[in-house]
Amino acid sequence: MSFDVTFPLVVLAAYGLCNLLLSAAVVLAWRAGLRRHLTEADALLGVRLLPATGSATLVLTVVLPAFLLYEPPGAHDHPGPLLVASALFALLVLGDGARRGLRAWRDTRALVRGSPPLHTRQAAGGAEVTVINVEEPLVGVVGSWRQRIVAAGCVAAACDDEEFRQVLAHEAAHLDARDNLKLLMLLTMPDALAWLPTGRALTERWRAATELEADERASGADPRKRVALASALIKVARMSIASGRPRGTAKAVRPSAPLAGLEQRVRRLLAPSPVIRRNFRGRRVLTCALLVPLLAVPLYASVHRLIEALVAFGR
Repeated sequence: MSFDVTFPLVVLAAYGLCNLLLSAAVVLAWRAGLRRHLTEADALLGVRLLPATGSATLVLTVVLPAFLLYEPPGAHDHPGPLLVASALFALLVLGDGARRGLRAWRDTRALVRGSPPLHTRQAAGGAEVTVINVEEPLVGVVGSWRQRIVAAGCVAAACDDEEFRQVLAHEAAHLDARDNLKLLMLLTMPDALAWLPTGRALTERWRAATELEADERASGADPRKRVALASALIKVARMSIASGRPRGTAKAVRPSAPLAGLEQRVRRLLAPSPVIRRNFRGRRVLTCALLVPLLAVPLYASVHRLIEALVAFGR
């Protein structure tokens, strides 16, 4: 088989194998107790994105240059079954990630287009809020690149001015943190972790952590704001139960008062304002990740031998 055919097969197979191994490593670490140490949204996001981002980094900075440097352009190899199976697995996870992203986009688009706007108003930080006519008591941020806040008219009517202002401040905190873009990344990550309970648990933990952090950014240490937000959460939760409709029907929309985790959020708001500790050293992790390509340069020849073994395995 020619170089032009072998090359994409090797890239896809390397991504598939790295993805599978990193996904397995995350699952094992999670079951070994990692879940007890991950409480911050950034840390949970980093671990959840590790299989896809780590695989892409290894392929682009280690496997790809090693193959291009040491593989003769005129070489003709006959790929073995392991190479083909790994490449097909990579195509499967990439396609499934694209499918989930398209479904989230279509759900959001259907919600927005199917909900007539009643009026617009300004939220905290100058964000624009569109009040829509839907029966479900929904308040959330829609969109990933062009984000905006939508709120059901029934929620605006049920909350007093201060409560609704704090609900909108909570959503504005999500908007400032680009949480919807991060959520889209989580939904579309092309990895095996998306099919496993650990992947779903990480995503739900991340969503719960972002809600707590948005509550803190919206209300701060002001007791009046904290009580108003807690009161609004309880009102919206009661309306959700009364409507008989589960929250979050559109997966790309972030509801303001999901029933899951409601008690924890209300208790935390009514307690003295906690200090959010950010122990996740994102810059240090990024620095270590950038060192991987440099440290791998002397190993390119060994990496190429591993690639040849992968190509020939089972042949």
